[in-house]
Amino acid sequence: MEPLARIQKKIDEATERAGRKTPPVLIAVSKFQPVDKLQELYRQGHRVFGENYVQELIAKRAMMMEAGCTEVEFHFIGKLQSNKVKQLLPHVAVIHSVDSVKLLNEIEKRSVELNLRPSVFFQLNIDQEASKSGFRMDEIPALLDAAKALRFSVPEGLMAIPDPNRNPRDAFRRMRELSRAHGAILGSGLSMGMSGDFEAAIEEGSTAIRVGTALFGEREN
Repeated sequence: MEPLARIQKKIDEATERAGRKTPPVLIAVSKFQPVDKLQELYRQGHRVFGENYVQELIAKRAMMMEAGCTEVEFHFIGKLQSNKVKQLLPHVAVIHSVDSVKLLNEIEKRSVELNLRPSVFFQLNIDQEASKSGFRMDEIPALLDAAKALRFSVPEGLMAIPDPNRNPRDAFRRMRELSRAHGAILGSGLSMGMSGDFEAAIEEGSTAIRVGTALFGEREN
């Protein structure tokens, strides 16, 4: 069985166990992967890819389009600098890593200028790790205020990467509760779950999972 079919089978099984009718979006994390690997997944029917770097996303999207992969959709999942927003926006469907009010305001400003409506997830530092980006719990009120003012950017929900040294299911459950509390303003989606924990994430309500290694194998560099 091809990796994509194997992952999809696990997704379907986890979705069924959770009693859900709709499976999450599978984002193939293609950072540092050669374009021919993306094209192979595309030929197998996959359309959604996630990149961590602005220049790499733009270049890969251009190569995919030139190769006839015109239905491809790219999501940005890495740390985004404010000065890269205008460059990125025309090429991306969803930004999963909005980690500050400053960045959110820049995305909104550039969206207005370019007449674009990007979807955004708000990254939470769910386990309060010093080494991770994202809104802390005490910053959520400021995030809510900023999100209420959006006119072009579309709030999709919350995103998090749990502490790898802890059981991720606890973090996923806290994310679900935060989503229920603030979904009317921040969006009801949950971007959570990666190669090692996506089944648990689906069972706890994830609507978008980010899978790289399990699809592509170990990176070549």
